[in-house]
Amino acid sequence: MTAYRTLDPEGVKRFLAARRELAERLGGEAQDWTVREVSDGNLNLVFLVFGTTGRLCVKQSLPHVRVDPDWKMPLDRTAFEAAWLRRIEPLVPGLTPAFLDFDPEQFVLTMECLDGFVTLREALTNGADPIAPSRILGGFVARSAFLTSYLAQPFEAVTPDLAFFSGNTTLTRITVDLVLTDPYREHPRNHWLPALDADVAAMRSDPQIIARIGALQERFLTTPQALLHGDLHSGSIMIADHDVRVIDGEFSLYGPIGFDCGLYLAHLALAHAATTDAPRKESLAAAIKAFWRTFCVDFLHLWKTQAHGADLYVPTTFSNALHELDALRTRFINGVFHDAVGFAAAEIVRRLIGYAQTSDFDHIQGQQSKADRQRVALSFACALLRDAPADIDAFTEMLHPQANLRITTLPETT
Repeated sequence: MTAYRTLDPEGVKRFLAARRELAERLGGEAQDWTVREVSDGNLNLVFLVFGTTGRLCVKQSLPHVRVDPDWKMPLDRTAFEAAWLRRIEPLVPGLTPAFLDFDPEQFVLTMECLDGFVTLREALTNGADPIAPSRILGGFVARSAFLTSYLAQPFEAVTPDLAFFSGNTTLTRITVDLVLTDPYREHPRNHWLPALDADVAAMRSDPQIIARIGALQERFLTTPQALLHGDLHSGSIMIADHDVRVIDGEFSLYGPIGFDCGLYLAHLALAHAATTDAPRKESLAAAIKAFWRTFCVDFLHLWKTQAHGADLYVPTTFSNALHELDALRTRFINGVFHDAVGFAAAEIVRRLIGYAQTSDFDHIQGQQSKADRQRVALSFACALLRDAPADIDAFTEMLHPQANLRITTLPETT
């Protein structure tokens, strides 16, 4: 066994040169290759490697959080990402990077290079159309969720994946803490603009909001419906023209389908709050609807056409109860939506006052203007937690600030 060591550009060349198939993909000799480090996350090293005839992406787990070396991390994160990629790639052809290799000793994942792509967050900030990629991503979540669930497979097929991904405890702990716990208590990882002090205090003092967060904690930890990406925000999605790829599956776990849906909706809502341009707001609201409606149509189509081996709502037992089966499908989808609304709200709150905040508001000049836009987003999230909308039209209607003014008022004391 070779001892783990972090890679640098020369180390990447040596690593790839020792693997014939990967070296052949690059072409030429190692000294002819160009290595560019593009690490921009908190947990990993990422390199793009360019050879004479090909290119690769190399990703290695770091033993600590990049911005906080004292926050130690186990190295198995890329093992879970590699397993997620191998499991999901065949189900959603062309919507992830192609898996090429995983080294379990150095925790190095090698995959297709997406040079020329940008993150969806960057593209949206620069004015890209949000609707087309949102439709694609609605289909991605529908396929990846349905085809890894009990709705599509016998339980014997689900159990090994459920057991394996249940081992991703370190990153699941990060999600539980950063998304579902820390923002609602005093914690040194939290921070926000001082102008939001009263808003944060009001949120934490609201019993309806705290009760809803508790229910979301329960759903997240006790509802293994399907294999999730687990961190499906606009920085985990790469686009180039009409090509969309989902990356960074290291947070993968079995959980409620609405979690992936909710995280994506949250980041469209954050982009909506960060702009004052009316046509842009309309496009982002339309993207929210496009994502959800595509998810519903595709998920239900899969349920009607690819559920033959399932152990949940077994189709052959409903031959004389088709109306009841349709009602159960509707109830299931409504449950996913209810979960998605709650998780969207929790993600918005986390990205405004918790750890690893979003860059959507960075372009806004002046602290007061930035606080005003963030207050819009925080009020929207609190409104979702207090009184969940019944459908996607009601969800987008609540994006208007005037619908949520009461959320920032501290409750009266008696």
